[in-house]
Amino acid sequence: MMDSPEARALAAEPWLFGRQGLGLLALVMAIAATFLATDITYLAGALLLVGLAARAWAALAFARVTYTRRTSRTRAFCGDELALESTLANPRPLPLPWLEVWEHLPVALAPAGASERSFAEPSRLWLSRGLAIWPYQRLRWSRKLVCSHRGAYHLGQVRLRTGDPFGFFERERQVQDTLELLVYPRVVPLHQLGLPLRHPALDVGSPNSPLTDPTRTATVRDYRPDDPLRLIHWPTTARRGSLQVRVLEPATSLHVSLLLDVRGFSFGVYHDELLELTLSALASLAVFLQGEGAPIAMLANTNPPLVIPPGASVPHLQSVLEALARLKPQAGPPLVPWAVQELPRGNTVVLAASDNTVALERSIARLQDADLTVVVLLATAKAGSTPRWAVPITPGCDLSARLEGRG
Repeated sequence: MMDSPEARALAAEPWLFGRQGLGLLALVMAIAATFLATDITYLAGALLLVGLAARAWAALAFARVTYTRRTSRTRAFCGDELALESTLANPRPLPLPWLEVWEHLPVALAPAGASERSFAEPSRLWLSRGLAIWPYQRLRWSRKLVCSHRGAYHLGQVRLRTGDPFGFFERERQVQDTLELLVYPRVVPLHQLGLPLRHPALDVGSPNSPLTDPTRTATVRDYRPDDPLRLIHWPTTARRGSLQVRVLEPATSLHVSLLLDVRGFSFGVYHDELLELTLSALASLAVFLQGEGAPIAMLANTNPPLVIPPGASVPHLQSVLEALARLKPQAGPPLVPWAVQELPRGNTVVLAASDNTVALERSIARLQDADLTVVVLLATAKAGSTPRWAVPITPGCDLSARLEGRG
């Protein structure tokens, strides 16, 4: 197995084929030719020719050689698989009989192939590939990347190593790759919400999250057994001779602010797992609410603070997911009064916090005093000890069931 570039330096040049060695060979060949020492002349000449050819070959090893790579997507969700496609081109008559390709990749992308852990950066590893490339040849290969962890990743540098066919000289080229890959938090499918979101226009709180406006009809359709009788549209029913029900428009007056309190997520046995579960819950809520047409805002008291104003468009949802992908739990300002100043009045606030957070109940009370409806997602490692006013998020829990109110 080849050693990574960190573990193995380039091979030292043989003294005989260095500048001084080649000069000495030229001198010996000249003296031997003067005194008609044919064998020595041929030997010195052959060594001189091999040394010059090897040096020239190594010097031209990477001339016009190009290396590029790209991923099948630059945005992905946690758990997705991507293809990393690499291309090596040699558009010239000089072949490379041996070549090592070393790629510096994040461990979190779980790349497939022979690899070595990086000494300088333990969160990254070196992936190797050995090959030969002939004149005017273009090689392509693909690796599978598994997005196992949320985050923003740079694929990192690539080091190419090659040399002359005799193995006397080695050369290395570093290719700096600025390609960024964003891995969004895991999004779980939600068919409904079991959170008591409040519809300001109707002044109603419901565990089924009223996301439609009964005063606005989008269209009518045939009656189904699970449709409520109050939605039957009698004029259309009388005209068509069969039961028809109204399909309501989304209630755009439902405004939700997703608020993350990062205090308390920096310690504890399960703090990393609980943070990822919490971000997954917020991302899942954002996707569901955007699909229902409800404007959402995203705030977090990180350093610097994260504030994304309300919006209901697909680009706005992408901004929220990107912010969650890049989020680092570095605590910034205290939740209050900062959040009170930033949150729109009358909003429903989904507050995600850790049970390790100091004075959490006092912060909730301050938010409620500011005319905000607060729904709490509480990340805790102590299953069964969550207060009744909070939705628990525990290690290994079924997140869909918790958010839909089924568990």
